[in-house]
Amino acid sequence: MPTPKIKNLVLSLTGQCNFACRYCYAAEHNTQKMSEETALAAVRLAVGSLPQGEKFIIQFSGGEPLLNFATLQAVVDYVQAEQLPAILQIQTNASLLTDEIAKYLFKNKVAIGISLDGKPNINDKLRLTKEGKGATGLILQGLEVLRRNNIGCGLTCVVTAENVEELAGIVEMGYFVGCVRKIGFDLLRGQGRGRGLTPPTEAQMHKAMEEVYARGELLARMAGYKIQISQLERAKFLCKESCRQFGHCYAMNGEAAFVDASGKIYACSSLLGDANFYIGNVQDGLDIALVEKISRKISESMHFCKECADFKLCGGGCFARWYGSGECVAYKSECAMKRVTIKKLTGN
Repeated sequence: MPTPKIKNLVLSLTGQCNFACRYCYAAEHNTQKMSEETALAAVRLAVGSLPQGEKFIIQFSGGEPLLNFATLQAVVDYVQAEQLPAILQIQTNASLLTDEIAKYLFKNKVAIGISLDGKPNINDKLRLTKEGKGATGLILQGLEVLRRNNIGCGLTCVVTAENVEELAGIVEMGYFVGCVRKIGFDLLRGQGRGRGLTPPTEAQMHKAMEEVYARGELLARMAGYKIQISQLERAKFLCKESCRQFGHCYAMNGEAAFVDASGKIYACSSLLGDANFYIGNVQDGLDIALVEKISRKISESMHFCKECADFKLCGGGCFARWYGSGECVAYKSECAMKRVTIKKLTGN
């Protein structure tokens, strides 16, 4: 295997979080805060693995990454000062957003993703504060910060058996808030607290996605603008002949580095802390043999995707979700989500 290229660098700035979401797969992450030195070492490692000028992703994650804003700022300022070709992203619960932070992220082209799982009555069952109260009010405060500063964002909705039948509600919330530009659906993963919840069934997911697309079309006509659905945009991209199989899975392609607060590197953000997916550290770099071993393991494990007639426009499923469930039968809800999307795109 050639020297790995790090095209997707995820920095888990801290495992700490001011929420206690019931499905959080990051609940077992290292709770210390990543130092600026560790974060910048990770960035330099990624830059050094790529040909000069090649774009790569830096995503700030956690826990709640805004609890360590100083390190985030150090990375962003370094990227700007060195004029690195990095695509910057943050996934946040929005509760700590202020006008100052929002303007800083916007000025420095950090794409903002916010987690929300439905209308308040649904979201408050899944996304909780440390005190066990529903977190919707705090999330909406953060979204209001973005709205009044005319800053767009994306929403990520984690789908479980508890919210799948009200999934179209997240589309309504997107239009209600006014600053949402894209919505993506992330099916429950079996790591961390996710082990205690149940994924939706295949039939539930099929019906829910049909309702999502129908509601989206209706509201787009009423509002005069359209919120994109990530799954549909992905299927459109896969229509291009240049797209690789499993192109979304940087871990399978040996192109991922998910760094915890101490500087340890893992192949996948959902598997951070799992010794079976450890691939190096920011001081010594990636272990090529481990990267190759894990890449092969992921590829071989997902063989059933390649045998599916829908694979061309699906692109393959998520290994971490399959690995967490421990059985292919629990995977059918993801297949249903993608099949409805493919039918929406092709009419077949």
